[in-house]
Amino acid sequence: MPNYKVKVSYNGTNYSGWAKQNDNVKTIQNEIELTLSNIFQKEINIFASGRTDKYVHAIDQCFNFKVESNIPVASIKKICNLKLEKDIRINSIQIVGDKFHSRFSIISKVYLYKINVGKYNLFERNHVYQYNKDINLSKIKKAMKLFIGENNFLSFSTTEVENTIRKIESFTVSKKNNYVFFKIKGNGFLRNMVRMIIACILNYNEDNISHQEIINLLKNPKKGSSIDKAPGCGLYLYKTIY
Repeated sequence: MPNYKVKVSYNGTNYSGWAKQNDNVKTIQNEIELTLSNIFQKEINIFASGRTDKYVHAIDQCFNFKVESNIPVASIKKICNLKLEKDIRINSIQIVGDKFHSRFSIISKVYLYKINVGKYNLFERNHVYQYNKDINLSKIKKAMKLFIGENNFLSFSTTEVENTIRKIESFTVSKKNNYVFFKIKGNGFLRNMVRMIIACILNYNEDNISHQEIINLLKNPKKGSSIDKAPGCGLYLYKTIY
C-alpha cells in the first residue's frame, strides 16, 4: 500500500490545534482527514510529526498516510488545495518507503517565535505576539544558552509522558526593525515546551526571574515549577527535518 509523505502549512488562528478531538471542535487534522476521505471515498487516518497547540501556526508540518489509489500524486495535491479551507495549504506530496512515519522518522524540528516590540499592531495580533516592550538581546542570550544541550524539561512542560529529556541543538534570537525572532531547534519538544521557554526568557528580560532560578528549574525538573506560557499566536512550526 503506497505511503504518502505530505508537507503542509497552516494558519492556526481559527483552529483548536492540530490534533483531532471531537466533531464539535475544529482542528487541522480533522479538516485534512475529512478532505482526504472525501477524495479517496474511504476513511483516511493521518499521522503527523507532532501536535501543535491552539492558535499555533505551521510553515512546514509533515504527515503521512497510506491508501491504495490510482490518482496521480500531483492530482491529489491539486484536489486537496481546492477542497481544503484557505488557511491550510498542501505544499508537497510524495510516495515514500513503507517504514517512513512522520512522527518516528523525524530527526529534528525547528520552531520560530515572532514578537513585536514596537507599537501594538491590530492587524498582526493573530500572527505575532504583541509584547510591545523592548527586549535586551545581549542580556537574554545569556539565559538562552542555559537551554542548549540535553536536559530534563519537565519544569517547562504540561506533558503527561514519562520521558521528558530532550536535546536542544540551537537557540538563536535576531531583531529586524520592531520584530524579534526566536528560533529553537531540537530532537523533540514536549507539550507547551517552546512557549514556556519563551515566556521564561521574557520574564528574565523583565527581571522577574534570575539566572540562577532558571538553572534550578533545569537541574530540579518538576512539573508546575514554571507555569507561564507565551501566547500561541506567535509560534510557528518552522521546519521538520528527516
